[in-house]
Amino acid sequence: MFALWASTTFAAEPQQTPDGRITFPASAARLSGDQTQLVTPTDGPASVTLTAGSAAEWNFKPTRWGRYDLVMNYALAGIAPEVRLVLAGQAFTFTPPVTGSSQRFSNAVAARVYLPASDPFSLQVATLGQPGFTGLHLSSLTLIPAPEGGEITQAANGVITLHSGEATTHSVMMRYEPATNKNCLGYWVNPADWADWTFQVKQPGTYDVQVWQGCGTGHGGSDVLVEVGDQKFPFVVEETGHFQNFVPRTLGRVTFPAAGTYTLAIKPQRKQGGAVMDIRQIRLVPPTTAKAPPAGARDLVNAKRVVVLGDSITYAGGWVELVETWLQLNLPEAQVQFFNLGLPSETVSGLSEPGHAGGSFPRPGLLERLDRVLTKAKPDLIIACYGMNDGIYFPLAEDRSKKFQEGMRQLRSKAAHEGIRVIHVTPPVFDPLPLAGRTLPAGRTEYPSPYEGYNEVLDRYSEWLLSQRGQGWEVIDAHGPMSQFLAEQRQTNPKFILAADGVHANEQGHWLIAREVLRHFGATPELLAAPTPTLLLASSPRGPEVYELVKQRQNALKDPLLTAVGHQRPGMGAGKPLPQAEQDAAAVTAKLVSGR
Repeated sequence: MFALWASTTFAAEPQQTPDGRITFPASAARLSGDQTQLVTPTDGPASVTLTAGSAAEWNFKPTRWGRYDLVMNYALAGIAPEVRLVLAGQAFTFTPPVTGSSQRFSNAVAARVYLPASDPFSLQVATLGQPGFTGLHLSSLTLIPAPEGGEITQAANGVITLHSGEATTHSVMMRYEPATNKNCLGYWVNPADWADWTFQVKQPGTYDVQVWQGCGTGHGGSDVLVEVGDQKFPFVVEETGHFQNFVPRTLGRVTFPAAGTYTLAIKPQRKQGGAVMDIRQIRLVPPTTAKAPPAGARDLVNAKRVVVLGDSITYAGGWVELVETWLQLNLPEAQVQFFNLGLPSETVSGLSEPGHAGGSFPRPGLLERLDRVLTKAKPDLIIACYGMNDGIYFPLAEDRSKKFQEGMRQLRSKAAHEGIRVIHVTPPVFDPLPLAGRTLPAGRTEYPSPYEGYNEVLDRYSEWLLSQRGQGWEVIDAHGPMSQFLAEQRQTNPKFILAADGVHANEQGHWLIAREVLRHFGATPELLAAPTPTLLLASSPRGPEVYELVKQRQNALKDPLLTAVGHQRPGMGAGKPLPQAEQDAAAVTAKLVSGR
């Protein structure tokens, strides 16, 4: 147990230096113990001599939380004592190595500790003593920022990933933020703060330097320097719409001439806005495996979990599977997984026509389950395709249009609150031709069958969505290109259709939706000119195999994840228990990876 603290206090105070170190000098300690004394030699550091049962204490308020190495500077001759340390309520014991002389001071790491908050705390050190112990001469204790992750290892394909949690931060404000929606170096408001990583290179050679940075609107433009050995890579921070929306920036190529230990540092040179940036990771990628994503795909490759929301057209999976197949074939290093949470009959407006599904149930609304989608599916990016059901197959009406618009805004608001980016897809085309004789004209009060001009309603919904691009929304237009494609085909084949029932897209229709999504993500002009997915599947020897594996993985998770999230749509299959489904999906993922 610690003795009662003596009232003796010396003039100095604990100090936090610009590199984040917090030093507790002996001269600032409160001391207890009958024989405890402060020694201030002219030719060495001031120290306290702690004898058996004596102790020292300091109080301090740090500017940031995080992991630290607690380093003791001391001199010790003869018998080593057991030292008890208590920092912010965490207790440790440490037996310091003998230095050989009471004047020979040395450093030793006494413990690796974690400060969970930037709150005031106390640091206490006490010598418990051993028979023959005469005294420990303590000059200072120092908290030195330490990495929070494990050892950095080079992957078999040569890629070296420097995760934010593995960095050593030299900072008074910037710190590793472990929250799942962050997982980054953040709070970078002090441009003097910097970070570095120490890592082993097993495969000498040339590597592309990729920095995954995020920056909120209005805060871009800071100058930053990456240093690797004697090689330097300056760059200007790019705005990405949100500090936790990370995009890869390829800065140049670095050469490691031999295997060994290297250090990479990232240092701001000038701050432009309120904060410099956030950093998720830095990757060193051999050029043979590196394939920079197209500009439009930056947000996609950064998102490890893409959740796709929509109605039965989305649930059917065709266009979602084709989009992920393109990603797997073109940017396999991204390691993105798609989770199809489309729900048949669903609307974003919350509306339902009278007698829907023969009166057995009203249409489910996305907003009823959206909070659960965000917390349980944990998306990094949402792709949402709504509108087909939102006009409830009636003529255009202002109140229904406003409900659609309000639902879209609530989707975006809830996602933005969690730092999640949303990409909208306009609704597919409605075609009255396959429903000849079963549609109804304008002017009715009820529509037990669809309004014959319902595609005009979808035209207006699509136009409104596209107009929101001016407000910064990402909107992909599937409706317009599908309508144009259908009209062109009808010129030579009046019976050509994209949906057998006028609503649910066939394979051709799903490819047209996927093609517009891929246009947004930067697919090649050749692929975007293809009328079918044949060119996509033929673009790699593994094309058909990857497509089948993607379908297996998405289908393994679709119903189990819908069930786990919960919804109000009767008649849906529950699927396997989610843990078993995740195991099945992991087995498919292993096949995808092994074939690369």
